Amino acid sequence: MALFGTSGIRKKCPEELDAALAMKAGAASAEKGRPYVVGFDGRQTGEMLKSAVSAGAASAGAHVIDIGFCATPTLALHTQTVGGRGAMITASHNPPEYNGIKLFENGREAPKSIESGVEKAVNGEKITAAADWNCAGQVFEEGKKAAANHLALLLKNIDTAAIGKKNPRVVLDCGNAAGAALMPLALEEAGCTVIAINSDKIGNFTRGLEPTEANLKELSEEILECGADFGIAHDGDADRAIIFDEKGKMLGQDVQIALAVREMISKSRVKNATIVSTVESSLALREIAEESGAKLEITPVGSLFVAERLRKTKAIFGAEPCGEYIFPQGVQMPDGLMAGLLFAEIFSRKGKLSALAGEIRTYPLLREKLPCPDAKKMRAMGKIAANWPFSAPANSDGLRSDEKWGWALVRPSGTEPIMRITLEAKTEGEAKKRMAEIRKIVEGALG
Repeated sequence: MALFGTSGIRKKCPEELDAALAMKAGAASAEKGRPYVVGFDGRQTGEMLKSAVSAGAASAGAHVIDIGFCATPTLALHTQTVGGRGAMITASHNPPEYNGIKLFENGREAPKSIESGVEKAVNGEKITAAADWNCAGQVFEEGKKAAANHLALLLKNIDTAAIGKKNPRVVLDCGNAAGAALMPLALEEAGCTVIAINSDKIGNFTRGLEPTEANLKELSEEILECGADFGIAHDGDADRAIIFDEKGKMLGQDVQIALAVREMISKSRVKNATIVSTVESSLALREIAEESGAKLEITPVGSLFVAERLRKTKAIFGAEPCGEYIFPQGVQMPDGLMAGLLFAEIFSRKGKLSALAGEIRTYPLLREKLPCPDAKKMRAMGKIAANWPFSAPANSDGLRSDEKWGWALVRPSGTEPIMRITLEAKTEGEAKKRMAEIRKIVEGALG
């Protein structure tokens, strides 16, 4: 059974991911005598799976550190602090009936080699033998310590003087999920006045956890109603941040990433700085990099790949257009809390986000997703490649062609049973024309 996608294990619970499977994964991923950090994003099934993973890790002799309800970057940082491994119980932006296990190794997302070993063990090969009774792991609670460490790191890397002087009014929507564990406090400590919504009934997901415009109407309305300076929304585990301006309008993934990259280049003052993004990066991001004299490194989709390339190239910033940003001076994975604080800093030093967004040149960008069972993805991609209508595609992650009119990308999702189409063109008419062209081919391959 295939367990891991591009972002850990993520399946329906308990139909596909139950306590027994979680306990096996905990035992297979733990090491005798080494710290093993566990936490969860607030889902109804989170405590159950966290307990099961903890039991498995303890049975293998690991010292389990339970940090409870937390954001994924908080857990990642704590694995680095204690020098161990860890498991975050989360399904990120997936619906509440899903849950998952995301593994970490000393502050970083676990490499594919560890995931592969765990998958083989769970699928029938020998799991690490249970420790003797006198070596069984114990469980310790360090939730407050983990949160305090993350908060200190956040405030260290943000211009709190500028934020405190401006004292922005910020509407924060945590979706009643992991962001609520620390982000309201982080914003307040940074100098913001916080109006928190969907942040007090943990696990009661009153909106979709994927931070799309359709799911964030309440945030938009609250910004206008209370006269806020901007808004921040998190996904289920708070590794993403999506920003709204003072008019209650979502900046948009590509404008947001361009503003963040421009700010990070300005702050770094590094000549010919390197920025890392993925095959989904937009023309706006490419133009910002060119105008700033920065080099843009492209990776497959997935924060693990972005983080690896960031370290290898000593880049000043890594980002995916879904709102996931990696700061080399911060946690070595996407940190939605630090991303939200970055925009508090941008606003405080440079003014209204609507005006800043207007400075970014954008082009029509279309995204669609079509249902596709995991078992059919490889065959479907073969059919799509055989009928590809554009120039010879790069295939490091899906199929992408760059043309004079723009670019097109088709790739199977690593976290959901869908096929994704992303297309950007220099005119809306061209974008619609090309999308219709590629959609027909993808639908034919899936039919």
